[in-house]
Amino acid sequence: MQQKFSWLRGALAMLKVKKLRFTGMLPFAAVLFIGAALLLFTESAVAGAASGLKLCAAVIIPSLFPFLVLGSFASLSPSFIRAMRIFSPVMRHAFRLPSSAAAAVLFGLIGGYPLGCSVAAKLLESGSINEEPAQRISCFCVNAGPAFVVTAVGAVMLGNVKIGVIIFASTVISALIIGVLLGFTVPKPDKKPMECKTQTTDLQALVQSAEAGAKGIIKICAWTVLFSCLAQILQAMGLDERFISATKYVFEVTAGCQEASAKGNYCALAAVLGWGGLCVGCQVMSDVRRIKTPVAVFFAFRALHAAMSAVVCKGLLCLFPVEQSVFSNVASVSARSFSYSMPATAALLCLCIVFIIDLDRNRKMC
Repeated sequence: MQQKFSWLRGALAMLKVKKLRFTGMLPFAAVLFIGAALLLFTESAVAGAASGLKLCAAVIIPSLFPFLVLGSFASLSPSFIRAMRIFSPVMRHAFRLPSSAAAAVLFGLIGGYPLGCSVAAKLLESGSINEEPAQRISCFCVNAGPAFVVTAVGAVMLGNVKIGVIIFASTVISALIIGVLLGFTVPKPDKKPMECKTQTTDLQALVQSAEAGAKGIIKICAWTVLFSCLAQILQAMGLDERFISATKYVFEVTAGCQEASAKGNYCALAAVLGWGGLCVGCQVMSDVRRIKTPVAVFFAFRALHAAMSAVVCKGLLCLFPVEQSVFSNVASVSARSFSYSMPATAALLCLCIVFIIDLDRNRKMC
């Protein structure tokens, strides 16, 4: 019997070798493709990089850097960690998290995309929380801040602050629902809080927080400029307009919001902000790896957050109807589900998921 199926084992072994060779060639092919695109579309690449830098200077740095410093201080300051114990009942009963995790949940909901994972990673390093709660935090505390959603998206892109508040509320409610559901998978933590292992003073925490905030904002801006450059190159290639729209939704949150805002698609806006884009995923990936959350699991919860945000936004729009001015810069005002190409978006998401899973498996094999 073993000899009868020996050819099958040999064929499977050969396919495995070919798969490893193929996946090993992917980075090389990607470098060649991007390098050729940069040479052929130099003007578009420069314009995309300049657009990304303007976005960093006008929106990202002013709205996010103070929160990065404050979030880092909250995770390092012994006084602040002790003060967070007042949220112990909410953390313990609603999310089944220790009281020291309140800072990560708070900043993850209102501080901006990288803050939740960043604070959770710092709390884990200081010994204030364990690995399991840090991993759960990384699954639902990756949210756009109110400064971006209400001001940049609501007031600037849509010309309506009310719809910005509704979209922000839909993303926060969805994150809270996911956090509560994740809490059902574990028992309630002990009432006694964990003691911080580091002996950092409040003054030292402030100095370290400023340095950490500067490093964090540089990392975020680097990814923003890179994805803005790549998006501009794809647009210059003359690809199908629906494919370009789908790439904006999947890859970069700001470009995706601009695309959905131009169509007046509020539910799609909530979904884009819930997903955050691969650009945001790359920004928080170093903290996700420090927490040891599986990459595939992280992006699966990003997709779940996107879907739930769209559904909650639809419900809130039914409860609080929004009337758009005739002279608004938004062409269409209906809250339809999705106006872009679903097959193209589904294909992009499938390719991204396959790539992420394969990347995670290769990392485990090394």
